[in-house]
Amino acid sequence: MRVNGSTLDMDYGTRRKRRETIKNILISLSAIRDAEQNYLENVPENFQNSESFEIGEAAVDTLDDIIGLLADVY
Repeated sequence: MRVNGSTLDMDYGTRRKRRETIKNILISLSAIRDAEQNYLENVPENFQNSESFEIGEAAVDTLDDIIGLLADVY
């Protein structure tokens, strides 16, 4: 199959490798997200309104979004 002059025909092995790569990325990103979430859950209450804490929360939210998007293509 050709679309806009580029070949989109992937054999089974290529698709399998791509899916395996995405799976490994999902596992890694999930581990990073879980570690960051665990860190945030253990931050003392008096630091939970800090800029650092807010950045951590944003990182967890962003990782959740990325994991969701990658899961959609997996």
